[in-house]
Amino acid sequence: MLNGEDHYAYVVGYEDGTVRPGGNISRAEVATIFFRLLQDQVRQENLTTDSAFADVGAGDWYNTAISTMAELGILKGRTPDTFVPNAPITRAEFAAICARFDTGVSDGCSEFTDLAGHWAREEIGKAASLGWIQGYEDGTFRPDQSITRAEAMTMINRVLNRLPAAKEDLLPGMLQWPDNQDPGAWYYLAVQEATNS
Repeated sequence: MLNGEDHYAYVVGYEDGTVRPGGNISRAEVATIFFRLLQDQVRQENLTTDSAFADVGAGDWYNTAISTMAELGILKGRTPDTFVPNAPITRAEFAAICARFDTGVSDGCSEFTDLAGHWAREEIGKAASLGWIQGYEDGTFRPDQSITRAEAMTMINRVLNRLPAAKEDLLPGMLQWPDNQDPGAWYYLAVQEATNS
């Protein structure tokens, strides 16, 4: 369903010119990113503004993205009738969204030590088996922790197979961010990849 052929910038910075890699990303922002990344035909065939969520109104900037992604079965609410669009998205919610894009068969098991009984255990396991997500050095995934913008961009890049290995793999003349200037930072390449067409 995702357009992995065209190299679009799928994250835009803020009005102050920053990209804020360490900041949180909201559930509505994630819906909008994946909506932008849909193949044109998939988006057109499933396009809707009919929201199933009481907190996603017809005039909200994120309505079309959330409504369409929910129609596709990619997004789910926090409850059956609320989406909570402005809440930070958790690592589990994000991993589950990524996993729903894969139509292959995976056993959905994972080696993470903190997923026993978690609602997203199988989807996290599926995304991990595909190499799209990683845990922490202590063996945990920390599913209920908010995901950072840098972590989200890293995961989306893996889903799209947009994996620059070195600064030289990036586009010459690319857009630079004042808060993403250190090529030694673990997220530097991922942020540049996500924010440049």
